[in-house]
Amino acid sequence: MSEERPIEAALERLEAIADRLEDPGLDLDEAVRLYEEGLRVYGVCAKRLDAADLRITKLADALAEQAKG
Repeated sequence: MSEERPIEAALERLEAIADRLEDPGLDLDEAVRLYEEGLRVYGVCAKRLDAADLRITKLADALAEQAKG
């Protein structure tokens, strides 16, 4: 999965993976493959959310500094 993919698409893929993993008829190999993919997608989402959080924090700090001065 590309990191350039919109986060909404990545979250939708995670939901689809979770839904598929709940299927009792899913064979073990496919379940493991989906689980591994889910971990990769989760990692991408977590990185992007952390980066967004850092950007927001920096913006908020900059605004607070401007308000002081």
